[in-house]
Amino acid sequence: MKKRAFFSTILGTLLITSCMENSKKTDKTVIWKEDGTGNTSWHSRYDRIEATDLPDNVIDLIGKQWMLVTAGNKSSYNTMTAAWGAVGYMWSRPSTFIVIRDSRYTYQFLQREESFTLSFFTEEYRGALRICGTKSGRDADKVSEAGLTPLEIPSGLMSFKEARMIIECKKIFVQEMDYAYLTQPYKEKIMEESYNNEPSKHQLFISEITSIWIKK
Repeated sequence: MKKRAFFSTILGTLLITSCMENSKKTDKTVIWKEDGTGNTSWHSRYDRIEATDLPDNVIDLIGKQWMLVTAGNKSSYNTMTAAWGAVGYMWSRPSTFIVIRDSRYTYQFLQREESFTLSFFTEEYRGALRICGTKSGRDADKVSEAGLTPLEIPSGLMSFKEARMIIECKKIFVQEMDYAYLTQPYKEKIMEESYNNEPSKHQLFISEITSIWIKK
């Protein structure tokens, strides 16, 4: 019980914001793999940076710019728009913190896979993020509808060619959030503003940042 309360408290202090939903595979996936020479098409397009060199204000990056959470591989993956989350330092590791409703199609991919990506875009792709946040990958190929190009990155994880920044994440901790641990005066406000006072389940995923790629 104390353990659950501890991680619920972490969420409050990390300023976690809001979630939406994702997408099925298409046959137009771009694959940029290592070729063993060091002069790869991947490295000609992306630079790898350390988590400590993240160039963005994280609250603006997640809460206002939004992101795509993508899990799976080229043959089977799904993505969804999210605006709740955080980046920080946990268990001596640079980490991401995201919360996903268990009703989301992407949720089952996150539960199944060891790792996933967070993809960030310029304002030009706001409409694409809205599509990926309002339609389900169960029912439509929303990646194509959003005009995005699936991208298999060197690790085998999935992102999108249009992304300006890709964060690779490896799961450390997964736990269902218990809203009984919301503190006052936030409890009533959050349940009304974020959930319309209806029961809803979110899973908290704490994950190590294994790579950050910035488009050149």
